[in-house]
Amino acid sequence: MINEKQLIHKTSYESFLSNDDRRIPVEILGEAYFQEQNSEESYDLSYIRFAQGEIYFQYLDYETAIFKWENIKNELEQWAKMNIGDAYYKLGLLSAAEDMYNSIVTDDTTLNSEVALKLFSLYKERKKIENAYEIIQHAVSLNPDYPEVTKLAREFYEENQDDQQLVMLAVSESLRTGSSEWFSILIAYVKAGQSKDFSPEYFNDTLLIMFAKSKSIFVDMIKALWQSYREKENYISWLNVLNELLLSIETEEDYYWDQLIPLFEETFIELTEGTYLLENIKSVIPQLVASWLKLSTKTNALFPSAIALAWNEIFPSTMIQDAISKAETIIFDADNNRKSLSEALQLFNTINSWARSHTLDIDYKLRWWTEEFIDRSVKQHLLLLGNHGSGKTTFIHSLLGDKLYTGSTPSFVVFRDHEELNIIQITEHGDQELHNNTELLYQMEKNPAALYQVKRPCITLHEQQCALIDTPPINSSAQVRDELFESVLLSDGVLFVIDGTTPLPDREYDMLFQMKNFAPDIKVNFILNKVDLVASDADTEQIISEIKSKVHSIYPNAEILPYSSLYPFSQQISKLNRFLDTHFPVDIQQVEEKRTAKILTVIRKVLAHLLQKRVDMEKGFAHSIQWNEDILGRLKGFNNKLTDMQHEKVKSLITAYSSLITNVKVELQEAIPSLLKESAEFIKEDSDFKQIHVELNDHMNKKVKDYVEEKLLPTISHQLETWVLASHDELHESQTYLVEMSETFNDIYQEEKLLLKCDFSILYDWRRDIDRMMARIFYENENIMLKNKPAQILLKGVGKIFGAMNQNNTVLYNQYKKYVENESYEEVAKTISNKLFLPLELFEKGLEQDIMTFFTSSIQEVENIIDETKDNIENGQNELDRMKESPEVFYDPLKLFEVNLLQQEFMLQAKRGYSRSF
Repeated sequence: MINEKQLIHKTSYESFLSNDDRRIPVEILGEAYFQEQNSEESYDLSYIRFAQGEIYFQYLDYETAIFKWENIKNELEQWAKMNIGDAYYKLGLLSAAEDMYNSIVTDDTTLNSEVALKLFSLYKERKKIENAYEIIQHAVSLNPDYPEVTKLAREFYEENQDDQQLVMLAVSESLRTGSSEWFSILIAYVKAGQSKDFSPEYFNDTLLIMFAKSKSIFVDMIKALWQSYREKENYISWLNVLNELLLSIETEEDYYWDQLIPLFEETFIELTEGTYLLENIKSVIPQLVASWLKLSTKTNALFPSAIALAWNEIFPSTMIQDAISKAETIIFDADNNRKSLSEALQLFNTINSWARSHTLDIDYKLRWWTEEFIDRSVKQHLLLLGNHGSGKTTFIHSLLGDKLYTGSTPSFVVFRDHEELNIIQITEHGDQELHNNTELLYQMEKNPAALYQVKRPCITLHEQQCALIDTPPINSSAQVRDELFESVLLSDGVLFVIDGTTPLPDREYDMLFQMKNFAPDIKVNFILNKVDLVASDADTEQIISEIKSKVHSIYPNAEILPYSSLYPFSQQISKLNRFLDTHFPVDIQQVEEKRTAKILTVIRKVLAHLLQKRVDMEKGFAHSIQWNEDILGRLKGFNNKLTDMQHEKVKSLITAYSSLITNVKVELQEAIPSLLKESAEFIKEDSDFKQIHVELNDHMNKKVKDYVEEKLLPTISHQLETWVLASHDELHESQTYLVEMSETFNDIYQEEKLLLKCDFSILYDWRRDIDRMMARIFYENENIMLKNKPAQILLKGVGKIFGAMNQNNTVLYNQYKKYVENESYEEVAKTISNKLFLPLELFEKGLEQDIMTFFTSSIQEVENIIDETKDNIENGQNELDRMKESPEVFYDPLKLFEVNLLQQEFMLQAKRGYSRSF
């Protein structure tokens, strides 16, 4: 009987062979063929032909093999077709091979798988990639257990870098086989980032299978998916899938999930560092914390427990109740080996980075305090409090051996031991070094709100390795009292200075009572100053006893050190050091926790500062918009006024010039006819009337020329100079107005915003142009008596005819004289004036542009400020709209920072029993 393996490898002919027959297979099959053909019974040669085809195929006689297989008509017919396709493939007839493979129709799974693999190889060789994809997917779906099918599919997908098909194949095989091999392959794909385009839900069933098969593989897969989705758009979806999965499975108590715990912590920090909005994570965090707590043990449950309680306080009723119950149960019993100071600083830096990215500046004083608290050369900070007149300042002077300032300090001053004097002023915006006590006093008076640090040699501060914070008197303003209370939270203890002559009045007692309520864990001890004014030591002890009795209900363990700032410090230093050592002991193990508590206090102040800054920013934008709109209205009005002034000056100055020229021109046109008529006296009875017209013409031109040069041009020059001077005065008046307006606007802007300098160079240009113009104006002889007028032609003709006859001279004389005296000369006067005044008229045409230029730079300056103001209004409005439209962009991160802060406070509280301060 022929089996499938023989059919696949083309060895079915072996069924016709025997071990005893040494003949070659061709001869044996030939004899069998002959015998079957001559059988008396009905015969079927198909099996023998099929076997013969296999032999011929092995001997590379592919054509004969094809001939044999083409005649198979029994159940081996479809196998024969496959073999024919193989023969065509060997002959290089790839298209024929493909057609033959595709013609096979059978229900035989094995044959279909073989045909699919052969077509797959064929398609790959012919570069028909789409067909190759289709057929290999068909082969996998048909029989994924068929040898080499999934291996070939995987290699093909890898060759084509098809991440989607690779992951889908690995997932389907993982689900089908539950094989650790396919689990490992899938995890490798996920780690390589090849699954990033799949939704997290796609892997849910696979994770369940892995959980059932192997917890370690399940953890590896979760870690791989977690990293692949991090910082991707479907990260939140992944966390939802993960939380739902972890909360639904039954976790075994004997399996430790330590590898996943760090991922939970990293994820919580990522989600709450200010990049996600609450609406996107508010439903995720409770589930995440619940899953986290479910996998946690006593050694690592502190962090998620604190988060659960903090989240529930900030967002009541949103945390899963089981998580809250578990957190409350284990938080004080969980191991607390956290690096609390490092975590607090990380939170501070996260907030600082977020603030900078939103163009917000954290109060520099708060940043300075943070640096101060992590300075390991200082073990503790003691706050010095006292009423005005308590002797607090003299106590400082006694301690330092120098008088830094007289009277109470208006500012907070941090004293530290240092080899040399170094004074720093710290403000909201930065710090600066002050060079001596005089400068310190000046700055404290000028800017009392600043913080000051004084480093100088001090034996007590050196031996105690502490810093002393001097403060304004407690009986100062309410604002100062608030700052005093806040500063208590930044200290490790309080030294309260009491005036020995008026020990602890009710106001000081009230202050202590309020301070106890505000910061119940702060240690307070007292300095009874001015004991030199107390009558006796017995009286001093009586005062101490009375004070202790009075404050016992508030600070039952408080101690009092009698002190006099007038006594030599050397006599009191040992008592002071013992007092500090005894009542403000430094516990090395608690130093870091105290530092952490102070950093957390600073962070809470930072959050409050940022909230107030947001409010101030909105008010600032609104005020800026209103202010700019108001100034814009003023600027527009001023610009209109300036433009009107420009046109008024153009009209005024040109009118004055035009009037000047017109008057002179009229005067000239009136003078010329008179001058010409006066030329009648030039005609005599004995004149040569043959040439009289020429001589008379020359005489008239000379007369006009003398008038022009001696009277007209000097008059014009003088009047133009007068006009320039008058123009200067008028333009200077405009400049004076602009200077006044620029000062007005600069006062409003509180800066040199406008200059409004006009261009007085036009006056210099006018004088230069007038000088050149007047130098070029000269009189050209006019054809007065040589024109072709009928009267002139007649006189000239008569003169030539009768000029030689003396008896006719009287007649000619009378006629010429009559003509000269009676002629109007209007045309001549007009012609002469037009020629003379042409440069002046051309000069007038350029005046408008010149006067406009005088104002151009000022107008442009105002228009630039108007455009700038419009931009300021638009930008301010856009910012204000953005802040109002998306307040969650600002407020959500602050809420999340508050959760982080509260969580760290809870962890600190669980560690040492510190009370949280608000």
